[in-house]
Amino acid sequence: MSEDENDHEMGVEFGSIESVFDEVSYPVSAGELVERYGDREIERTSADPISIRDLFEGTGDQTFESDEELRQGMLNMMPAESVGRQRYSDRGGSDQDDIDHEEMQEDNEQQVEDRGSE
Repeated sequence: MSEDENDHEMGVEFGSIESVFDEVSYPVSAGELVERYGDREIERTSADPISIRDLFEGTGDQTFESDEELRQGMLNMMPAESVGRQRYSDRGGSDQDDIDHEEMQEDNEQQVEDRGSE
Protein backbone atom coordinates (compact mmCIF):
# COMPACT_ATOMS: atom_id res chain seq x y z
CA MET A 1 0.00 0.00 0.00
CA SER A 2 1.36 3.46 -0.83
CA GLU A 3 1.78 6.15 1.83
CA ASP A 4 -1.18 8.12 0.40
CA GLU A 5 -3.43 5.07 0.67
CA ASN A 6 -2.34 4.58 4.28
CA ASP A 7 -3.06 8.23 5.14
CA HIS A 8 -6.67 8.37 3.96
CA GLU A 9 -9.10 5.51 3.77
CA MET A 10 -12.90 5.37 3.89
CA GLY A 11 -13.23 8.94 5.16
CA VAL A 12 -10.54 8.53 7.83
CA GLU A 13 -7.40 10.71 7.77
CA PHE A 14 -4.78 8.42 9.31
CA GLY A 15 -2.11 11.06 8.69
CA SER A 16 -3.55 12.98 11.65
CA ILE A 17 -2.34 10.23 14.02
CA GLU A 18 0.69 8.94 12.13
CA SER A 19 2.89 9.58 15.18
CA VAL A 20 0.80 7.07 17.14
CA PHE A 21 1.64 4.38 14.59
CA ASP A 22 5.31 5.39 14.81
CA GLU A 23 5.41 5.20 18.63
CA VAL A 24 3.27 2.18 19.47
CA SER A 25 4.86 -1.19 20.23
CA TYR A 26 3.00 -4.31 19.15
CA PRO A 27 1.13 -6.18 20.32
CA VAL A 28 -0.98 -3.40 21.83
CA SER A 29 -4.43 -3.58 23.39
CA ALA A 30 -7.25 -1.12 22.86
CA GLY A 31 -6.98 -0.27 26.57
CA GLU A 32 -3.29 0.60 26.23
CA LEU A 33 -4.06 2.80 23.22
CA VAL A 34 -6.73 4.65 25.18
CA GLU A 35 -4.44 5.05 28.18
CA ARG A 36 -1.48 6.42 26.18
CA TYR A 37 -3.19 8.17 23.25
CA GLY A 38 -6.84 8.58 24.28
CA ASP A 39 -6.94 12.34 23.73
CA ARG A 40 -5.41 12.17 20.24
CA GLU A 41 -7.97 12.89 17.54
CA ILE A 42 -8.42 11.17 14.21
CA GLU A 43 -9.53 13.52 11.44
CA ARG A 44 -12.46 12.42 9.27
CA THR A 45 -13.48 13.88 5.93
CA SER A 46 -17.25 13.68 6.48
CA ALA A 47 -17.50 14.26 10.23
CA ASP A 48 -15.82 15.98 13.15
CA PRO A 49 -12.61 14.44 14.50
CA ILE A 50 -13.00 11.53 16.91
CA SER A 51 -10.67 10.78 19.80
CA ILE A 52 -9.01 7.42 20.16
CA ARG A 53 -10.77 7.17 23.55
CA ASP A 54 -14.20 7.62 21.98
CA LEU A 55 -13.37 5.25 19.15
CA PHE A 56 -12.28 2.35 21.35
CA GLU A 57 -14.66 2.94 24.25
CA GLY A 58 -16.12 -0.39 25.34
CA THR A 59 -14.01 -2.61 23.09
CA GLY A 60 -12.67 -4.69 25.94
CA ASP A 61 -9.42 -6.57 25.54
CA GLN A 62 -9.05 -6.31 21.77
CA THR A 63 -5.37 -6.59 20.77
CA PHE A 64 -3.60 -5.48 17.62
CA GLU A 65 -0.47 -7.19 16.30
CA SER A 66 0.58 -4.66 13.62
CA ASP A 67 -0.03 -1.23 12.08
CA GLU A 68 -2.24 -2.88 9.49
CA GLU A 69 -4.39 -4.59 12.13
CA LEU A 70 -4.67 -1.35 14.12
CA ARG A 71 -5.72 0.65 11.04
CA GLN A 72 -8.31 -1.98 10.15
CA GLY A 73 -9.54 -2.06 13.74
CA MET A 74 -9.97 1.72 13.67
CA LEU A 75 -11.90 1.53 10.42
CA ASN A 76 -14.12 -1.20 11.87
CA MET A 77 -14.90 0.91 14.94
CA MET A 78 -15.60 4.16 13.03
CA PRO A 79 -19.16 5.44 13.29
CA ALA A 80 -21.11 5.30 10.01
CA GLU A 81 -21.00 9.08 9.46
CA SER A 82 -17.23 8.83 8.95
CA VAL A 83 -17.63 7.51 5.43
CA GLY A 84 -20.13 10.15 4.28
CA ARG A 85 -23.32 9.47 2.35
CA GLN A 86 -23.96 5.77 2.14
CA ARG A 87 -24.47 4.22 -1.30
CA TYR A 88 -23.24 7.42 -2.94
CA SER A 89 -20.89 7.26 -5.87
CA ASP A 90 -19.65 10.09 -8.04
CA ARG A 91 -18.35 7.60 -10.57
CA GLY A 92 -21.58 7.25 -12.58
CA GLY A 93 -22.21 4.13 -14.64
CA SER A 94 -24.97 1.59 -14.72
CA ASP A 95 -24.98 1.06 -10.94
CA GLN A 96 -26.64 4.46 -10.60
CA ASP A 97 -29.73 3.07 -12.35
CA ASP A 98 -30.07 0.33 -9.73
CA ILE A 99 -30.31 2.68 -6.74
CA ASP A 100 -33.68 2.86 -5.04
CA HIS A 101 -33.94 6.64 -4.75
CA GLU A 102 -36.64 6.47 -2.09
CA GLU A 103 -34.45 4.23 0.06
CA MET A 104 -31.48 6.55 -0.47
CA GLN A 105 -33.58 9.54 0.61
CA GLU A 106 -34.67 7.67 3.75
CA ASP A 107 -31.01 6.83 4.53
CA ASN A 108 -30.01 10.48 4.12
CA GLU A 109 -32.87 11.65 6.34
CA GLN A 110 -31.85 9.08 8.98
CA GLN A 111 -28.25 10.34 8.90
CA VAL A 112 -29.43 13.94 9.40
CA GLU A 113 -31.64 12.81 12.28
CA ASP A 114 -28.76 10.82 13.84
CA ARG A 115 -26.44 13.85 13.68
CA GLY A 116 -29.09 15.97 15.39
CA SER A 117 -29.32 13.58 18.34
CA GLU A 118 -25.58 13.63 19.12
